[in-house]
Amino acid sequence: MARWQRDPGSRRRLGYLLVGVEVVALTACFFGIFLAYCLRGLLFVSVSLDAARLATWIAGISATVVCAAVAVVVGLKYLAGRTWARVVLIAANGILVGLGLFWFAVHQSRTGASADNTASLVGLLVPMVTLFPLLWPLLRFRPVQPGDAGGGP
Repeated sequence: MARWQRDPGSRRRLGYLLVGVEVVALTACFFGIFLAYCLRGLLFVSVSLDAARLATWIAGISATVVCAAVAVVVGLKYLAGRTWARVVLIAANGILVGLGLFWFAVHQSRTGASADNTASLVGLLVPMVTLFPLLWPLLRFRPVQPGDAGGGP
């Protein structure tokens, strides 16, 4: 048996590491994907490109701060052993991977092989490298086992 399976302290530290990486990955992916969808939406409603870019950055930074705060709270609930928090983290990963894939597919179908690799990098590569590998630990790892007393320093 691995040490983290025997020792509640090791399991807790591994849980903190997983939640920290998850919060950073969710926040980074959310920022890039939200900016793309926000800019597309503002340009759809006929806002000038300069105004749309400024509004996109303001909205993107604000929404990313909120996303990071929510991810931290949900991560702490996950560490406390709440089942719904694990489901929320898994759903957030899946939604962001899906939105990134959709953005990449639409971008490639409209532009073909263009010089702009933003959709390839932020929509496809970053979520696949950061969020997709985190799905397995979220599915398998539980920071609090049913027999644990909880608490501790």
